[in-house]
Parts: sequence; structure tokens; C-alpha cells
Amino acid sequence: MRAWMLERTGPPEVLRLVTVASPEPGPGQVAVEVEAIGINYAEVLSRRGLYGWAPRRPYVPGMEATGTIAALGEGVHGREIGERVVVGTQHGAYAERLVVPARRALPAIDGFSVEENAAFGVNFMTAWVALMEMARLRPTDRVGITAAAGGVGTAAVQIASAYGCRVVGMAGSDAKLHLIRELGAEAGVNYRRPDFERRLAEVAPDGALDVVLEVVGGDVYRACQALLANFGRIVVAGYAGLDYSLWNPLSWWRAWRGAPRMNVSDSAVASTGVLATHIGYLLPDEERLLSVWGALTAFATGHGLRPVVGSTFDFADLPAAHRLMESRDSVGKLVVRLEGARPASLSL
Repeated sequence: MRAWMLERTGPPEVLRLVTVASPEPGPGQVAVEVEAIGINYAEVLSRRGLYGWAPRRPYVPGMEATGTIAALGEGVHGREIGERVVVGTQHGAYAERLVVPARRALPAIDGFSVEENAAFGVNFMTAWVALMEMARLRPTDRVGITAAAGGVGTAAVQIASAYGCRVVGMAGSDAKLHLIRELGAEAGVNYRRPDFERRLAEVAPDGALDVVLEVVGGDVYRACQALLANFGRIVVAGYAGLDYSLWNPLSWWRAWRGAPRMNVSDSAVASTGVLATHIGYLLPDEERLLSVWGALTAFATGHGLRPVVGSTFDFADLPAAHRLMESRDSVGKLVVRLEGARPASLSL
């Protein structure tokens, strides 16, 4: 089968399209023929050697895909060949076929396109866990969403707005603010503008925020933290502002300084808190995973929520999806379709 292999860190060009043996399911597993892949910023960080959850190289990256069950391992019951599923995994999705535990092959959402199913899982699960499970969102909450035009951000804006919250979205360009408002936010702010902090304080409902979903870090995190109301909660689900160069000690200091953090004494004054989530570490808790998936999909379908698919790439052009995501010019979710690619001569 064809797969993209990561053997060393570097720019998108280090990803190599190769031929490898098709995996077969073991006991309790299913094999999935992949139709589309969702690209995540964590995979960009993995390619650059900056992601702690990545396995040892070489490996096939990719954390989510959609497709159909092609084979059942021993002991798998209640699943069918040809069943449409979405899968989440630590790695292996940048391929024509992957193997996962049967309970991690979640039912695809009826009425969604292939691209939408590929775009839904990781981003909507991250947003849902951060807002509903961690922040314990209430309809009366005033909610700030950073990187609100990205995959997690567009999911979070939709979820919080549909839940009845007043939402302020933040993005890195004026061009993205229109999308944020279309998805339900009552205001949008460009966090790259020099007057960002003043503008955010002006548009925050009553000048404060009860809940913030934060994935940028640095000055954006600090500006949001300064606006937290009494009992406010920040949930950190990423650090897109990470600027780290292996041979540049100045970048180490900047990366350390920009990382989200809290001071317990300061938080006690207003009874605020900082939480963090990484849904990858929840994968082994399959009971919890299924419970969250059920609640999320019921809410999304009940409110007509759909992932924003910003751009779609052919499998042969997968590194171009990395380049676009790294440029910070992308919106919504980047999706790769399995078609038209030719593998390199390497065979493993």
C-alpha cells in the first residue's frame, strides 16, 4: 500500500511517499480502507520534532481518517465489513489502510460528506472535551476562542454558540473574522494587531470572559487571562505560537516564556483556573471515548453543526497541506483525499 513516511525532522519535503506492506488486524482490531485524512497541527509539530506524543521515527504520521472497515480481527463482534467509520489514533493515518482497536473505529456521521467525516473527529472532540467536560460550559457563559478560524476553533465557535453562549473569536488576520462571525460569534478580533488587547477588552461581553479555549499561547494567552471573570476557566488545548529552533537558545527562551501558565496566588483572588487537555491521551479510556462521542455527535447533528473544510488535497500532495497549515493562512480543516498518488520506489 501507499503511505507517507517520516524518517527525519524538517520541512514538509521530508515526508516520503513509499510502498509498505498492508497491515492486517490482530485480535480485537479492525483494518480500515482510508478514503480521506484529516490534517492536524500536531502532525506539523511532529514533523518538526516538537511533539512529545509522537512515536519514535521512522513511522507513518496521521491521527485521524475516515473510510470503511475492510477486515475484522479475531474476537471482533458487532462490526461489519464495509461499515463507514472515523478513526482516531496516535499515528498511521497517512496511508491507504490502517489498523486500530475496534472500539476506536467510531461510526461515521450520516449526512456528512467524506471530507466532513475526515474533518470532524479530532477537532470537534477537542473542542467538546475542552468546553463541556473541562470548562463545564453553561449557556450564560461568555466565551473566548483563540485561533477561532482553525479546525478546533471553528468547531468550538459552533458548539459554544449553539449552546447559547456569547462568543468572541480571535484569529491572526482580518480576513478570517468574517468566517468566525458567520459561525455564530458575536465579535471577532485580530490578535496580530497592535491594539489587540484593547480591542478584545472592548468586544468581550461586559468586558470579561467566563471561559476561554486557548491554543495560541504568548501574548494571546495573557490577554485572555487578564479578562477572566470571577470563577473563569481557561482550557489550554495547544500551543500554536510555539517558536522553537534546536540550535537557537533565544528561541528556547521565547518558547518557555510564551507557554501558558498560571500563578496559584493570583488565581485565588478571582477564583479562576487554568486547565489543559490532550485527547490523544484519552484514547485508551475507550468507555469515556464512546460516551463523549455519543454526546458530541448527538449535539452536533441535533443543532446542524458541520465541520468547516477549508481546503482539500490529493494524497500525492499531502506535504502541500502541511505547508499551508504552517503558513497560518489556512481556515477550517485541511483534508487529504486518497486518489491519484504514485509511491516512491522504497519498499519496507
